[in-house]
Parts: sequence; structure tokens; C-alpha cells
Amino acid sequence: MTQRQNDMSVGSMSNTAKPNDTSDYLRPQGSEDLREKAQHVAGDVQEKAQHVAGDVQEKAAQLGEKATDQINSAMTSAGQQLNSLAQTVREKAPDGQIRDLAANTAGALERSASYLENADLNAVRGDLESIIRKHPVESVVVGLGVGFLLARSMRR
Repeated sequence: MTQRQNDMSVGSMSNTAKPNDTSDYLRPQGSEDLREKAQHVAGDVQEKAQHVAGDVQEKAAQLGEKATDQINSAMTSAGQQLNSLAQTVREKAPDGQIRDLAANTAGALERSASYLENADLNAVRGDLESIIRKHPVESVVVGLGVGFLLARSMRR
């Protein structure tokens, strides 16, 4: 090879594209594409999770409404039964002082029946909270008594 050919080959090597720094060697090909795909997948997962959470929340709300409706229906039914009981107490009470006592009891039953028939679950809950705050000791005693009676009735 002549000097001129040597110079040309050396010069041609210097004209070849060389990376600017070593980070070009370390950066994998298509890393931007991978990052975009990962962000896209993450966005899809997040969107699906939000959709599922929305469905669960909607289902829970429907179940809550259904339970509330059933409780309101049960309270109305209990009110009607209390009215029936009040009528029975009035009709079967003997004469005299017991009749007056029975009339008072029937009146209390009718007031309770009217309350249960007309109130909704939230109103009853609010009223119970108010009573418990005003009379905490009595509320605990009543709760214990009701619990005792329920346990005793379940045992039989």
C-alpha cells in the first residue's frame, strides 16, 4: 500500500460515524418504546381498576338501599302488628282500673306503632342516638336486658 492509500483508509475511518459518548452504547435499542408501552399498560390497569372500583361501589350502594328498604318494610310491619296488639288489649281488658291501665298501654302501643310506620331508618337511628346520649346508663341496662331475653329465647 502506498502512503496515499494508507492516508485515505485512515481518513475514511475517521469519517465513519462514532458515538458521541458511551451512554449510546449502554442505552438499549427501543427503550423509549418500552417506556411508552409500560406507561400505556399502567394507564390501562389504572383505568380498569377505577372501573372495577366504581362497579363495586355501585353494587354496595344498591345492596345498602335494598337493606334499608327491607328494614323500613319490617318497621312498617312491626307498627301494624303493634296497632293490632293495641286493639286486642283494648277489646279484652276487663272493667275497672285494669281497663284504664289497658287503655293507657294501648295508647302507648298505638303511638309506637305510628312512629314505626311513619319513620325511616335514618330517623330512627338518629332518635336512638339521641336517647342513648341523654340516658347512657339506662340504655346499657335496657341493652343488657334485651340481650338476656334474646339469649334465653334462643336457648329454648
